[in-house]
Amino acid sequence: MSRSHSDIPVTPSNVACIDLVNSRFTDYLGSGDNTDRIASSQWQEWFLQRYALKPQTRGPIPLDELVALRRDLRRILDKWSAHGRLSPRDVSLLDARVQATAVRHRVRGRGTGLKLVQEPLRRDWEWVIAEVSASAVELMGTGDPRRLKSCGNPACSWVFYDTSVNHSRRYCAPTPCGSLMRVRRFRSR
Repeated sequence: MSRSHSDIPVTPSNVACIDLVNSRFTDYLGSGDNTDRIASSQWQEWFLQRYALKPQTRGPIPLDELVALRRDLRRILDKWSAHGRLSPRDVSLLDARVQATAVRHRVRGRGTGLKLVQEPLRRDWEWVIAEVSASAVELMGTGDPRRLKSCGNPACSWVFYDTSVNHSRRYCAPTPCGSLMRVRRFRSR
């Protein structure tokens, strides 16, 4: 890799599945270099803390499972954003990952401000994988597939959920990709 990237993303999303997908990305300048943050302990700590997914069990991090989850989520989210539908195989794959951990319902709050929450029986890596998968299911269940986009810079592989009012966001971030593409358009004139 010719360019050094921080292990912590500059433009994270607010959805666990999108940040997991973006843990592997291509260099926005078009060098063809790939960066993979998933094995970085700094990225893992950031990701787990950001989404309150810190496992309480000790043991090796299942990198192969996380990489497979990332690959499957990228494919499924790309398919969903393209036509809003998933195959029965995709649904089964998500269901298998979500149901791999046991949860119980708990009541939180006081007086009339009660809330029903789900709590895992074990906070382990299976639970982490289930929660990240559940974030994808929640996004696809409540979100608009037209708002899930890949960066308009053809060299950038970053995925983002467009929260702009008129669905007009085209780039992962104003800098670097937005600026870079504006300069390229200007120079091509």
